[in-house]
Amino acid sequence: MAEAKGKKALSLCILRVLERHASSEQPLTTRQIIALLEADYGMVAERKAVGRNLLLLAEMGFELSTYQDNGKGYYLKRTETDTNLRRKEVLLDALLRGKRSKTGYVLEGELQDGRVPIHSVPFGRSGLDESVFDRIEIIKEAIAEFKQLSFIYNNMGIDGKLTPQRQTPYMASPYALAMASGYYYVIMSISGYGKPLYYRCDLMSDIEISEAAARPVIELQDCEDGLDVAAFLRKNLYRQDEAETHVLLCARHLIGEIGEQFSAATMEPEGDAVRVSLEAPYATVREFVLKNLRHVAILAPEQRRNELKEELKTALALYPQNA
Repeated sequence: MAEAKGKKALSLCILRVLERHASSEQPLTTRQIIALLEADYGMVAERKAVGRNLLLLAEMGFELSTYQDNGKGYYLKRTETDTNLRRKEVLLDALLRGKRSKTGYVLEGELQDGRVPIHSVPFGRSGLDESVFDRIEIIKEAIAEFKQLSFIYNNMGIDGKLTPQRQTPYMASPYALAMASGYYYVIMSISGYGKPLYYRCDLMSDIEISEAAARPVIELQDCEDGLDVAAFLRKNLYRQDEAETHVLLCARHLIGEIGEQFSAATMEPEGDAVRVSLEAPYATVREFVLKNLRHVAILAPEQRRNELKEELKTALALYPQNA
């Protein structure tokens, strides 16, 4: 199959595999390159063909680190110019993926390659309200000075305007800021409540720093050793429990996405599909399955399979046949 696609195609695909997946921290073995060629490009190549094309890339001027250099595998060496270019690409990628404000669009224009710009199609995604950064600065100051905050917390109305949940301001001790699911959150403890809570910064208004000292975080429930921000958001925002062993039946075109989302997945061919075993919280697996509903199914554990089946039945009932 590799021969049919041509030597230049194989060389280019190997180059793209090295650019996307290899680094000095994680060089790729020949076996890994072969697997990624098939997963990313549907290209089957023998070890000798991969070896010849790696030599060809070196002859073409690409600086490769090899087994002889590092004892682990292959990756592309990067010059300072390459590194700066990659930084620009990463920054542009972050802008293209997220909500953009007016300033964000200006930065995007500065980072784009004028010859071949990358077009982002947000499909109605609203822009970022830059006023959130003013709120974040006040919250940062309160955290740095170990002070409490006074604020109004709001709901978003159907007209897009903020409506206070209550007229009396909240008093809270802020501990950390986080970006999750496209929003900025502040983790705080509300006066009179013994557990940390999270609040969306864009839904806060009338924020003021109090003279009162913040409550030490170690006094809160489950924070005796300090606040683990990632663990807190995983449990409370994403509702993720402990990892479970799941078995999925997936279409082959999802192999790359599975590898990116689940770090410890093992795969075996099963007809035209692949059987995947992985360790992950059910919430993460559920999100992946619903996103690719036509191409993946949960095989085990049976409890989770039945749980999702009932959820889909309930959703289907919203679409009666005679409606």
